[in-house]
Amino acid sequence: MSRDENARYLESIRPRSALAPIKLWMKLLPFILVAYVAAYFMVTGGKTPKLPSTEELSRSGSQLGFVLLVGGVLAVGTLGSIFWRRWSAHRKIDAAFLHPDVSALLAVYEQVYASSSRFPDVAFYRASSRALAHACYGDAASARRELASVDWSARPPVIRAMERVGEASIVMLCEDDPARGLALAKEALSMVEFPSPVAGSDEGRAYYEICVGIGEVLTGTATPDSLAALKVHNQQTNLPVAWLMSAWGLRVASAHAGDTVGAEVLRKWLQKDAPHCAPLHRIPG
Repeated sequence: MSRDENARYLESIRPRSALAPIKLWMKLLPFILVAYVAAYFMVTGGKTPKLPSTEELSRSGSQLGFVLLVGGVLAVGTLGSIFWRRWSAHRKIDAAFLHPDVSALLAVYEQVYASSSRFPDVAFYRASSRALAHACYGDAASARRELASVDWSARPPVIRAMERVGEASIVMLCEDDPARGLALAKEALSMVEFPSPVAGSDEGRAYYEICVGIGEVLTGTATPDSLAALKVHNQQTNLPVAWLMSAWGLRVASAHAGDTVGAEVLRKWLQKDAPHCAPLHRIPG
């Protein structure tokens, strides 16, 4: 059921995605070319164009090359702008985690998920991100207020999952109820399924899988495979919160396994990247 609902939701928001204008022009290009040919024959009375001279071919080729160059520059510029904004946001989030309180991180999320954004369901992403920020700084009450600031009930599973994984993060970071945290994380992960591969979905699932892995570490049910998956996420993720959470989970696992060297390496990384996030420096029993 979740897969079908998520597929319908994805189809409904596709026209509002950042790449929608480019995709629209690519779809319209064949029709534009057909319309051009039809208009040409109408204007010329149906005459077949004569073979162009070498000079005309050279001039037409230069003009076509210029048009293609301009189109290529515009396309690359648009894609470059999207990736630059994403990279810039990650850099700002990294820097905000060095701040002694949560205010800097909240300010970044307000910029990334501004109310004026065309990003679909931006209010839910903003509430979820702000809740995780409060949880990382140990403020469970404020985190839950952020989650309660929007109505999740009418949204598709892929959106409602953010509330579940947010609550799971609060429980695991700020409270000692790992079994409940693991159950919530598993439920959230089951809600982000799609019937077929979706671009970007792997990155989106990463945080959910990390939370499941942490829950297994905290409940003592982690397997070699789940620990290996947690390490892979830690090495490959570009999301600052996902990296910090996975590093914390791996540190707890190392500490529980008696690997003091590995635990110390991760402690230093966490101290360097999030020095004021107390929950990321504790080792639950």
